[in-house]
Amino acid sequence: MNYEAYMLLWENTYIKLKQFDYINNADIRIITTVNHSTLLVITEGEAEVLIGDQLYLVQRFSIFHIGKSQSLHIKAKDSISYYMIHYKGDVIYADAFLQHLYMQFQPFQTDFTCVPANALGIHMLLQDMYDKWKTSSIQDHLSVKASFYELIYRIFQELHEGLGKPHEMDKVEAARLYLEQHVHEPVSIQTLADSLKISTRHLLRTFKERYGIGPQIYLQQLRIERAKHYLLSKHYGIREIAISLGYEDEYYFSRAFKKETNMAPSIFRRKYTSSMSELAITNENCFQYNENQLAQAIRFESRENDFMMKKMMKHIKMPFLLGLMVFLAACGDDTSQTADNKEGTPKTEESTIRTVTDDSGREVEIPVKAERIVTDWYLGQILALDVVPVGAITANLDFAAFLKPYYKDGEINNIGTDGNTSLEKILELKPDLIITWNKDDVEKYEKIAPTIVFSESAHQTATDEIKAMGEYLGRQAEADAFVKDFDNRIANAQNKINAAIPEGATFTIFDAFEKNATIVGNNSVSGGRALYQILNMKPQEKVQELFDTQESGGGRYDISYEVVGDYIGDYVFLINFFNKDGEFPSTWTNLDIVKNNKIIDLAPEYYFASDPLSGLHQAEDMANKIVEFTESQKNK
Repeated sequence: MNYEAYMLLWENTYIKLKQFDYINNADIRIITTVNHSTLLVITEGEAEVLIGDQLYLVQRFSIFHIGKSQSLHIKAKDSISYYMIHYKGDVIYADAFLQHLYMQFQPFQTDFTCVPANALGIHMLLQDMYDKWKTSSIQDHLSVKASFYELIYRIFQELHEGLGKPHEMDKVEAARLYLEQHVHEPVSIQTLADSLKISTRHLLRTFKERYGIGPQIYLQQLRIERAKHYLLSKHYGIREIAISLGYEDEYYFSRAFKKETNMAPSIFRRKYTSSMSELAITNENCFQYNENQLAQAIRFESRENDFMMKKMMKHIKMPFLLGLMVFLAACGDDTSQTADNKEGTPKTEESTIRTVTDDSGREVEIPVKAERIVTDWYLGQILALDVVPVGAITANLDFAAFLKPYYKDGEINNIGTDGNTSLEKILELKPDLIITWNKDDVEKYEKIAPTIVFSESAHQTATDEIKAMGEYLGRQAEADAFVKDFDNRIANAQNKINAAIPEGATFTIFDAFEKNATIVGNNSVSGGRALYQILNMKPQEKVQELFDTQESGGGRYDISYEVVGDYIGDYVFLINFFNKDGEFPSTWTNLDIVKNNKIIDLAPEYYFASDPLSGLHQAEDMANKIVEFTESQKNK
């Protein structure tokens, strides 16, 4: 994590405490979804804590920050004591830079952990806060609020100074839990190991040491137990059960089932249907029937009814004002339809509406070719298709200077700020499609217009993003044209660079902060995506090691200025937005590349966005700068 960035955001944060609980020495089991950002501090006892899909085995004083709408499961081994503080936070934007920082780091949504060195001091602070929270005194509650900021400061101080350590995830148990949750899907053990950042060999060995069998056999047993349940229900054919549980075909499933039970699925169904109550199908794992798994079973057993109910509930929950306006708009559409269609032949939705599956896996009915688009993030992807959205968070444009030629001033209406968009403003714009990054906002947006969730991580390359957006917007031809131009221009940029640099040359991008340097990641903003993914340039050896072994925080890797020299590539780019007026330590200023003026500066306002359109221009800008730099070095 970039602790300096988070502390800067918290320095400008207004918080409202919503709930403060203390549970002392209790044998508990919690399965919930947190409604607000939450701090969970376990002070005593041992427990399994599952946050989203991250599992932790707690055996000592531990702190967890949990983002809003995240799932939380806690199971005490015997009994535990813990504090749980629910709060709502808002960043007060002093300038556009803070707003960008908030959008990039999402401090109230980010999950993080800490095992503090000074557990006693934090425990005493929590005790004092809780004692005052229980009173009805306004003065005491104000004191609790002030102490909450101190608590946050102490946590980040521990992490930033290296005294406290992030709580390590139990990767073997996380693997088992993943298998439980994805029993209906094809599962690759290699992919699972990669996601846990361990080798397949290590996963197989440690899994078997812990549970007595390997992950493949464990998954097979899970599927057979689930198959027994479906066979006894009589509602599904054997082929349907096989496909639903991730088997290639009915034959393969029957063979696996017979190997485990010594009987074919059809024989099992006939034998046990009459005595179904005698068959106990159990699993002692407390997390087997989690929300995701139950949802999968519900979809499997009642897909049509579930889809119909969701559509009905969406309209039932619509606020009266929005419902009335949509109804009036619909009436207007009906009137024009009657005038245009004098023959009385009903128009079908098939000519204007189609069903797509968005990047969150939702099925959504959207226009065949959307014309009035609102987005809370994806300006570059939309502008690349020669479409100017009617509404967006215009502050995002301040950090995407390369996008300015693609729209006119005032052409894009502001819909608010990230995390605080105005539904009234969006409604005024009468969009026919809303594109969001945040699946938690879908419910409120859908009351106004069809809404899809788009995610860069769902697409492997920049051009894949544009093709996907082209499909959603009905601009496949524009997407193909952009991709063709993109590929040609990037090829030219790569040729230009390769002609100027020696073979095997390495690159590093630094983003400077006051107290520490950061190395820009290979899939991040600040030019990382453009340099390493789009231009396919080679990272410096230790930089590549960071990419391979560590997770970035906000697209960057924190390093101390003391070791910055270990990450110097043959070509070094520097973005200095965060430390414009600061003084660099001697470990930086004494570097040969600094003393000899061999650093290539990148203008920060052009290197915040990472959309494909900005990435294209960043790549060309970098290519030009590399050529200019090499020419200047020849003349010295």
